[in-house]
Amino acid sequence: MTLLEEIQNAAIDAGSDLGTLLRKCKLLAARLDSQPLEEWLLWESNGYPDEVPLPSYRVWPMDLKGDFAGPFGSGLRNMPIPLATIPEEARTTFEEYRCRESVANVEATLKRSKRGTLQVPTGDLALLLGTGVYQRQNCIQAWGEFGVGNLAELLNSVRNRILDFALAVWKAQPQAGEAGNQVPKMEPSRVTQIFHTTVYGGSTNVVGTATASHMAFTVGASDFSSLRRALRENHVSEDDIAELQDAVESEKTPARPESYGPKVSSWIAKMFKKASDGTWTIGITAAGQILPKLIAKYYGFQ
Repeated sequence: MTLLEEIQNAAIDAGSDLGTLLRKCKLLAARLDSQPLEEWLLWESNGYPDEVPLPSYRVWPMDLKGDFAGPFGSGLRNMPIPLATIPEEARTTFEEYRCRESVANVEATLKRSKRGTLQVPTGDLALLLGTGVYQRQNCIQAWGEFGVGNLAELLNSVRNRILDFALAVWKAQPQAGEAGNQVPKMEPSRVTQIFHTTVYGGSTNVVGTATASHMAFTVGASDFSSLRRALRENHVSEDDIAELQDAVESEKTPARPESYGPKVSSWIAKMFKKASDGTWTIGITAAGQILPKLIAKYYGFQ
């Protein structure tokens, strides 16, 4: 049985250990010389760093709830917090839950869960809300909630994407990933194309680090026409470019790299989401390389 067939069988078997499956995929990634696959497996195994955009299956809506205290001993417990009561500049932070935990931690959380919902902290949200939610009631505690089914679906999505990738590679080259000098090799670019199509969804225009670096240097400080040209070359739509132009022209120049205003930050997040769900024809890894460089260059930081 080939390594690809082992991975396919393990991915189909819902009772197989997902950690073992990921390790088999790491071996396959090394033999295929696929850096995007290696990175994805690393993040799924160890957790996603803050600077790495999340794939769409790791982001889902959550409900906000809180406890409130009022005059003369009055209070409200476990009450919903409407998003409209959160200041607009902070609202996007609490609209969705962004799961950066490793697959192993997700599995452990599911096993420990005794209820149908999970609670997650929301930092200083209670302090931010104050008395702005319920009349004469001060928010003393706030948290987010979502169903445990979201975690189960995350694990299912990882398993399905591994299966889709292994089947696509197997169709292209059944012996791919086998050891030995006589085994035909697949071009890394072809493997990367299959990876982006099956794991992140949609066809992909793969742009590597060298291309991203080249693009960054074609953008002049405060020269939006050069930024527009670079974005067009990376298949960003005219509507999205116009939205970014409105954002940069309506906000102050940031004092340091990546401390962008809410409109520019929201635009970047939207483009990462488009890259992850396939509506922008470029892979999320390439998007993570390109967008920060282009916008930082426009603001004169690189």
